[in-house]
Amino acid sequence: MIRSRSAVLLASLLIGAFGHAQNASASPRLRLFLPPNVPSDKVEIRYNLYGAFGAYGGFVIAKPDSASVEIPLSVSGKVAGELKAFAWAPGCQVTRFDIKVGELDIYESYSCDPLPFVLLNGQVERSPLLYKTPAEVQVEYLASWACDFFELADCMVPQFSVGVAKIDSAGRFEINLPDFAADPACKSSRVSATFEITLRDAKTYDPNASLSPRSKTLRALDGALRPESSYPSPTMFIAAKPR
Repeated sequence: MIRSRSAVLLASLLIGAFGHAQNASASPRLRLFLPPNVPSDKVEIRYNLYGAFGAYGGFVIAKPDSASVEIPLSVSGKVAGELKAFAWAPGCQVTRFDIKVGELDIYESYSCDPLPFVLLNGQVERSPLLYKTPAEVQVEYLASWACDFFELADCMVPQFSVGVAKIDSAGRFEINLPDFAADPACKSSRVSATFEITLRDAKTYDPNASLSPRSKTLRALDGALRPESSYPSPTMFIAAKPR
């Protein structure tokens, strides 16, 4: 009799686990295939889900050598009605997705449409901040247009590192920047984007200064560099306390 009850209990647990697995797998997902010629761990993906739960945002980090990534299309058991996402990798254009969601899994591909680079020859004007410690220049891209794309009045602006450059004792540095000014997905937005350039300690990575272009036509309201398809050589920068 004891064995019988144990068997019934075990069967109940197995049935419950199987039922839970079925419910979990019933939640639809987007499977996004990645370009084979781009390292998967370099692909940046941001997304927003919209539904009865409101708006829910997230990001995906692919593992090295992954052929695809998955995005769940439900929040707290509620299936979304729409997904908006964009993907970007160095050397590629931004690809945007706007997908109606149903009860079934969705399959999409991110293909790398080449995006050229723009050479920035920078020259930092003499400043005590320049010689504070052995330093380097870090450039990050602030995709402010993403909030407009996601139709959010206020959102966390996606920020991507696009490179690090050595800077010499005279304040000169050189770096290739993605030509986002020519990227259709970026320039079609009414909201612009910027490059945030930081002079940082080469060992600790602590910021020493924020670098702003001297030219008003190249300088955004916050002091960052505007994306352009070409820059003067050299492009002069002013060092100020970190923003």
